[in-house]
Amino acid sequence: MSHQLQTGITIPVFPLPATVFYPGTLLPLHIFEPRYRAMTADALEGKRIIGMVLLKSNWEEGYFGKPQIFHTGCVGNIEKEIKHPDGKYNFTLMGLRRFRIIREEEGKLYRQAKIELLEEKNEQDFFENQTNECREKLIESFREFIGFIPEGNSKKKEPDWNLGTKLSEFVDRFAYQLDLSLEQKQSFLEEQDVLKRAEFLHSFLKMKIDLIHLSKMRATHDPRWN
Repeated sequence: MSHQLQTGITIPVFPLPATVFYPGTLLPLHIFEPRYRAMTADALEGKRIIGMVLLKSNWEEGYFGKPQIFHTGCVGNIEKEIKHPDGKYNFTLMGLRRFRIIREEEGKLYRQAKIELLEEKNEQDFFENQTNECREKLIESFREFIGFIPEGNSKKKEPDWNLGTKLSEFVDRFAYQLDLSLEQKQSFLEEQDVLKRAEFLHSFLKMKIDLIHLSKMRATHDPRWN
C-alpha cells in the first residue's frame, strides 16, 4: 500500500484531540459522525488511506467546524474494516509514513489536505547477529526502569523487542508503549531524525529513573516523606 503514497497527493484528514499516531503502529477506530462515515466510505472506495492529526488546544469551541490542528501527522492504511447496519464503522489503521500538510483542500464534508511525505534522517538497518548500540541502550534503560516496578504489577512486563528491522521502526513502536505526554508524543512525531528520537526516549526513561532515585532518597533522609 505504501507504493500509493507520494508527496503532493490529497488525503482525508481525521483530527482527534488525544491521539498521536506513529508509523508501524496500529490504531483501532470507531467512526460514528456523519462526516467521518463519509470519509471512511470514500477512503474504502479509493486508496484506503487516512491521515491522523492532533487537534490543538481549545478545539472544543469549533469542533464541528475547522478547529486548529498540528500540521505534522501520520498516514495509515485501513485494515479489518467492519461496516455496521446503522452506517457506523470499526477498523484498524496501520501507520505508514509521517507527513506534513502543505495546504487543506475544500470540497468534502470532512477535512482533506495535500501532503508532503517526510523522510527519515540517520536511519539505521538492523542486521542479523549484529548489535545496534541505540537499540541496546534503550532496552537497557527500559529494563532498569521496570526493575523499580513492584512484582505483580502488569507494567513490569517486558515488551516483545522484535519491533522492526530498522531503527525508525523500533523507536516509533517503542515510543507508542510509553506514557509520554500528548505534547511529547507530538514533538516525537515531528522529529525526522531517528537518532534524535532514540535519544529523546533514552532521556525520558533516564528522567523517570532519576525521579525514582530522588523519591527514595527523600523517603530515607526526610521524615516528612515517611
